[in-house]
This record gives sequence, C-alpha cells and structure tokens, in this order.
Amino acid sequence: MSAIWGSICCSLLRLLRRLVPICYRMLCDYLYNLSEIFSKFYSNPECKVIGSDKETSRLLLCEATAVDMRKCFNLLGITPIYKI
Repeated sequence: MSAIWGSICCSLLRLLRRLVPICYRMLCDYLYNLSEIFSKFYSNPECKVIGSDKETSRLLLCEATAVDMRKCFNLLGITPIYKI
C-alpha cells in the first residue's frame, strides 16, 4: 500500500512542478489585464471618481481593485507599492 501511495505522491509532485509556472503566468496575465482596465476606467474623464454622484460606488470599486491587486502581488512574492 505504501508503494502505491508513494507513486501517487510522486505523480502529484510532477504535476505541480508543471502547473506552478502556468499558474504564475496566468496570474501575471490577469494582473496586467486588470491594471490596464482599471487605468482606462480611472483616466476616463466621464468616469470621474471624486466629486461625482456615484463617488461611493466608484471608490469601492477602486478599493476592491487595489485589494485584488495586492493579493496577486503577494502571491507572486512582490511587495506592492502604495504611492508612486
């Protein structure tokens, strides 16, 4: 029984070694796309965040995006920058 268990564990480890780089790439792609979409949203003059009648919902959207990006950076081992 332990030989079968060892074989299963080795197979899983080989699978993980192949999946981890793919997951990192997918996470980087997601983070890049999210940053592009957010940048277009924030720089659009029609989507004014501060001072608009939808300020609260837009600020919540900004905060949710920042939280998501921070989590992605942490998963990638990157320390997020809060101000440029």
